[in-house]
Amino acid sequence: MRNIILTFIIYVCAVLQAYGSQPLDFPSAEGASVGIRIVRISDGKVIADYDSERLLVPASVQKCLTAATAQLSLPVDFRFVTRLAAYGALSADGVLNGYLAIVGGYDPTLGSRFFNKREAFDIWVATELDRLGVKCMNGDVSAIPSDIPEDALSPYWLLEDLEWEYGAGCYPINYRDNSFDSKEGRMADSDPAAVLCDVVTDRLAKEGIAMAMDEMNYTEVVLPEDLSPIKVWRYFSPDRDDILKVMMHRSDNLYAEAMLRALLLPACDVRDTEVALVRADSAIVVQRDLWKARGIDLSRGRIVDGSGLAPVNRMSARMISDILHSMARSRSYAELFPIAGRDGTVRNFLKRTPLEGRMALKSGSMTGVLCYAGYMLDKDGRPTHSVVIMVNNFTCTSTKVRSAVSTYLNGVLVSR
Repeated sequence: MRNIILTFIIYVCAVLQAYGSQPLDFPSAEGASVGIRIVRISDGKVIADYDSERLLVPASVQKCLTAATAQLSLPVDFRFVTRLAAYGALSADGVLNGYLAIVGGYDPTLGSRFFNKREAFDIWVATELDRLGVKCMNGDVSAIPSDIPEDALSPYWLLEDLEWEYGAGCYPINYRDNSFDSKEGRMADSDPAAVLCDVVTDRLAKEGIAMAMDEMNYTEVVLPEDLSPIKVWRYFSPDRDDILKVMMHRSDNLYAEAMLRALLLPACDVRDTEVALVRADSAIVVQRDLWKARGIDLSRGRIVDGSGLAPVNRMSARMISDILHSMARSRSYAELFPIAGRDGTVRNFLKRTPLEGRMALKSGSMTGVLCYAGYMLDKDGRPTHSVVIMVNNFTCTSTKVRSAVSTYLNGVLVSR
């Protein structure tokens, strides 16, 4: 019995010696789980480390991984593609005896309020049909696929999150951020493809392209199943990094889930009128293999989505730090992050402190979870240090934890 007690005491002493006291000062900090790792980019020197191997809930700092994987896997000019196909026969007087099919390509920016300066999809459809000479349609507007993929909503997300915009699913056809305004706030839309078809139908009517199916003289057109379209158009999303920057600044979960699935799209060999149905779990395997080849073993943790919304995700501060360190030479990667005290979800963090404007950080939070990951920057905006702080299982307010993290960062980094 004495040997068991002695062994236990030696173990506790070893742990205390390795990690020291918990470095963040907030109420009930002794019951929280904390992981910290700060590394100097120039020589890899570890400036600060506390329990950095512990697996913790990363929340939205997991988007740092999604963004890095996308930059390494997808070309800089990668764009999502939504296709429009016209089926049937076009008569000499401009009657399309057939229908229009919108073929999904997982574009999260389609109709998004965060990319509202480009030509709207419904206006683009009307313009292209007018160029083709269509004056009337003896058919309707449909979506491909018509069924919702089973993994559009992650089985690992909490049910109470699914009704809100941040818990909206990722579908082959996403539209208007898969959400709508209500008295309670932005709510999730479970059938964005149907909304898009209705909007396009209304737009065609406004632009003078009659839908004969709504009139008394409508004649049902039966088309063979193997019919080829008479015309296919392509509608492109913004470029890769434009999407990733919005994802990182807004912490947009839909954008993150779409970018995760995008890892599989370049390898899909489908016809213009087919949808490449890609699964999140398959994309996660591709992501894991990519980082394993770069010397970072993600299999030690648990990653089940691209956004970090699932509370079962687990990553360590060391794991995230290694990813940040490996990407530190990429100026385009660091530029995806919002600047603390100025931008996005960290616009109020570190404000009116010496570190305001000097740190590019992604934040992540959920109940009992607050995390930050990113870089300290030099005067030219180049990363000098990778920084990861993860706090789980706290019981005080997140405001007090945030203040403690701010105090810690200023104490460790201001003189560097």
